[in-house]
Amino acid sequence: MLEISNQVITYKQLVTGNYQIGNDLYGIASYVLTPSRIAAVKNCPFNISDNACAYFFVNVDGIVAARVQLFGTQFYVDGKVNPSGSGSSWETAECFRHQALGAEVMLFTSTNDEYETFIASGISDMALPLYKKLRYYILEFPRIMQLRNAYSILECKGLNGTWLKVVSTLVNLPLKLFIVYSKHKGKKLLKEYQVEKVIKVPEWVDNIVLNDGHKYMEAHDHRWLQWNLDYNFRGLPQDIQSFYTIKKKGEPVGFFMTKERFRKKAGGLKNILIGAIMEWGSVNEKQLSEADIYKMAQTTFSREVDIVEAATANPATVEKMKVCGFISHGYAHIAFKDKKKKYKDASDINLWRVRYGYADVLLT
Repeated sequence: MLEISNQVITYKQLVTGNYQIGNDLYGIASYVLTPSRIAAVKNCPFNISDNACAYFFVNVDGIVAARVQLFGTQFYVDGKVNPSGSGSSWETAECFRHQALGAEVMLFTSTNDEYETFIASGISDMALPLYKKLRYYILEFPRIMQLRNAYSILECKGLNGTWLKVVSTLVNLPLKLFIVYSKHKGKKLLKEYQVEKVIKVPEWVDNIVLNDGHKYMEAHDHRWLQWNLDYNFRGLPQDIQSFYTIKKKGEPVGFFMTKERFRKKAGGLKNILIGAIMEWGSVNEKQLSEADIYKMAQTTFSREVDIVEAATANPATVEKMKVCGFISHGYAHIAFKDKKKKYKDASDINLWRVRYGYADVLLT
């Protein structure tokens, strides 16, 4: 008979180092106990208390078999900002997946009483059915992708060696010309607006975020944005996040936030640098639209970026970004757990301020 036990590590224990990990044979614990991840969650301004759970592990016969990393966030409803839970890096060692330990981990996040609500995003296809079974509200919206370098995709298709170099060079030539055309769309807007990269998120973004007219949102005010600007979970040199203000005649009219992440593996692709437009806001979307902001944002990525992606709940933005080479590519998901069953209409995505950078997606 297997001995299965649960382990909670609180933020107080994490700060003092007063904890012990079981036999980490499969690297389940070490993956989330890195300096970059620990610094990010320790400095999260929304953790409800020092006694809140930072890590939850499931051990089987003393071996760390499953995990989740937890932190606080903010849930906005009807003009009020409330504490909410969020998390990252749900995983079960492959040899233990038949034990349904992943469900045990997700049940913990869904039922513990630290927060009345829980927000997750960046959900894998494997995990999505579990969220539905646990009666999370699932908000689904399209991802769009702009290819800038075909090398990794051609490699994924089976090309290698000299043929890979030759074919990718031939494919990339017209691709790069199209990217120049696409960036020209953004540069035309840059003549009308002043876009500045900043290291301190201004407080005026709160007026844009919190007053955008939606009933529900994960509240990405200046504190949340600053935390995500200052930290990421891996700390690689290629992994950067950037925040930009948008002004017109010196007056703030919007903002956007991006990230770049190097992936050794990503959906069959290898050694790829992905750029993403994660957050944005506009004082007046009729004058400065989501698509306008995307067009400007796509000019800011490093030259080495292979793919630029975004996700939006606005069908008009999907259509408008086609002219810049952004094609539909699957879906992004936000999962919301209403533990007290207070928000009966929260399953309606039209009531939400939807952004790609929910939960841990900006940090990962």
